[in-house]
Amino acid sequence: MQKLNPTKIEALLTKLTKGKSVSMRDLENVLGLVGLVEYERLWEAELERRKFFDKKPTALAVYEMILKRADLLTTRADKTVAVNSAKKLRVLASIEFEVALVHLKKCITAKEGIAVWLDRDAFGEFGLVGFGVYANQVPRLVTSRSEHKLTEGTSTKISKEDIKRTVLQTALVKIKAKQKAFAESNDGVKLKGMLAKLMKQGR
Repeated sequence: MQKLNPTKIEALLTKLTKGKSVSMRDLENVLGLVGLVEYERLWEAELERRKFFDKKPTALAVYEMILKRADLLTTRADKTVAVNSAKKLRVLASIEFEVALVHLKKCITAKEGIAVWLDRDAFGEFGLVGFGVYANQVPRLVTSRSEHKLTEGTSTKISKEDIKRTVLQTALVKIKAKQKAFAESNDGVKLKGMLAKLMKQGR
């Protein structure tokens, strides 16, 4: 197994931090075959994760369609000058948002794995909690482009550079852990004592 050099690993991490590219050859030179295998494993896992979010459940597609109707009514209300007309549109929007929440509750109750698609915790001990009938009060899909989405959750795509950074950081952590363990071991303490004596003799 190739002996890892922490200085070279840190050099590659610095390149990534500066936005510079790190080639597969660079990765292999520093981490060896083991590093390449770990990179490929993580990249394959990322591709599988992306496939998951490419297949939106039908029930959630319906939920998103209801939200779009409600959002459209809200937008129309915001652009309507007449107070009474705007008020009626907001009432209609709130009804659609309520319908959407009822539908979402059924989705979560009927099928596991739905929560990962939502931008916030949506199902507490007593059902849907902490939500209202306004645009910023309903859960959004993590794949949505809505301005009201709180987070992209686990749907955020991880780049190849991110994975290279992870592999390098993991290798560096392992090296430092081994160095610390050795320093605290009996052999490490002995070696430290020997070095101290040699330094004194050299003065």
